[in-house]
Amino acid sequence: MKEFIDEVLFNGAQKANVSLTTKQINLFKTYLTEIRKWSAKINITTIRNDLEILIKHFVDSLFPLEYIPQDASVLDVGSGGGFPGIPLKIASPSLYHTLLDSTQKKVNFQKHIIRLLRLYNIEAVHGRAEDKDIHRRIASPFDVVISRAFSGLGRFLSTGKPYLKREGLLIAMRGRYGKRQLADDAEVLVRLRL
Repeated sequence: MKEFIDEVLFNGAQKANVSLTTKQINLFKTYLTEIRKWSAKINITTIRNDLEILIKHFVDSLFPLEYIPQDASVLDVGSGGGFPGIPLKIASPSLYHTLLDSTQKKVNFQKHIIRLLRLYNIEAVHGRAEDKDIHRRIASPFDVVISRAFSGLGRFLSTGKPYLKREGLLIAMRGRYGKRQLADDAEVLVRLRL
């Protein structure tokens, strides 16, 4: 099983044009173990199958890395179990990450993972991106604002834009429905001038 996990992570990362070291793969394995433990108590993810966690949470989180500059500051909105922020940080330690989620239990899990994996220049913050006090509590503006699970595309774009630097990058990981959502929210793009 151990070799299977290594192979899935290594090959999956390769498809995302990311090379993982043995140390990074071991960090992912520890992360997977903790997801299993914590999910028995709280809902970290609805996915319970190890292979699906590896592919749908870890590997999928790595695909935006090719668009994110080295040493960039990244805000992960609605980070839940730490996706995509923690996998991005494991794969690219030079990034500066802020994970933002409205569920305190998930933020507690993120903080546990950050400590356990000894990740630096990453913090987990409890709050909602829409709340004005969050702007004052977290370092802003960011080079990149990213989200996998934040509600609709239009809402993410409206909420994320104020956190961006002038030439910043908004990354909405929308999966197979992304093009349809983009068409549905075209008026938001025009209004925001994106």
